Amino acid sequence: AYEIPLRLVGSEMCIRDRYEIAQQIFGLRIEERDTSRGWHKEVKFYDLFDSETNEHLGSYYADWHPRESKRGGAWMNYFITGNRDPSVGERSPHLGLICGNLTPAVGDQPALLTHREVETIFHEFGHLLHHLCGDVEVKALNGVNVPWDFVELPSQIMENWCWERESLDRIARHHETGETIPQELFDKLIAARNYMKASANVRQLAFGKMDLELHIHWPDSAEEDLDSFIENVLQDYNAKYKTQTKSNVFNFSHLFSSPTGYAAGYYSYKWAEVLDADAFTRFQEEGILNAETGRDFRTKILSKGNSEDPAKLYKSFMNRAPDPDALLRRDGLIP
Repeated sequence: AYEIPLRLVGSEMCIRDRYEIAQQIFGLRIEERDTSRGWHKEVKFYDLFDSETNEHLGSYYADWHPRESKRGGAWMNYFITGNRDPSVGERSPHLGLICGNLTPAVGDQPALLTHREVETIFHEFGHLLHHLCGDVEVKALNGVNVPWDFVELPSQIMENWCWERESLDRIARHHETGETIPQELFDKLIAARNYMKASANVRQLAFGKMDLELHIHWPDSAEEDLDSFIENVLQDYNAKYKTQTKSNVFNFSHLFSSPTGYAAGYYSYKWAEVLDADAFTRFQEEGILNAETGRDFRTKILSKGNSEDPAKLYKSFMNRAPDPDALLRRDGLIP
């Protein structure tokens, strides 16, 4: 019965509270505008402003519910990249889109979102903020146009606010009583999140290792059997079974298919987790709703796009290189 979001207005309240959290942290103001601008009656339209200067940074459409003409999944698109080059002219707002297929309301019943759906909202909104908060003069380098192993930092770090009591209590209450999630249930949420995390981590590392080996060493190897080659390179990654299973390389389209082929970049899934887990430790130390920390993240990460080396941007925010142990701690694998 403890569903997200709050009480009676369903997913709209969760989305609104997510906006409030982002506004408090990153120094933003979000205002809903005339919804007739959308292509469907359920599509919302918002303007995003800097809360201090009142500059109109950008606008975005939000299309949250499934319908027959819409593809599945959740995603963010950037439609227009505004001008940030004074030699060209005045600054102009960005325009983006955030889309999902969240559980809709049925009749008089509220739309009660799963925790995973709320994570998805926060995740895609992080991508959107990366675009809308961009302050890069070269449009092709703005927002999400960054190296593949850095693009998920702004999105995945947002998911952390779904797992902290201080922020979670603002978006997750019993839909009838308004009660926050009991501590016992919250502890079970964390335990469920970390269940078999060691195996999941090794699995992702194995995928990344296989991807790199196939692109770097397989072409020059003398191996004729691809399964044997993969078995050899992953012998320290996979558990031993009495009956050895075939590799999944022949249906692992992520590695090669266009336009989403990773091409020796599949490791970026795990590396992005390291970055988001580590970067969030600064919020945990300074306050997860600390506006000063959030503004620093916006200035040093979100606004920069690909205008500087991502490693330099990360170090400017954390004042050090990434610490992989942060992910292991979050996953409950080390104290």
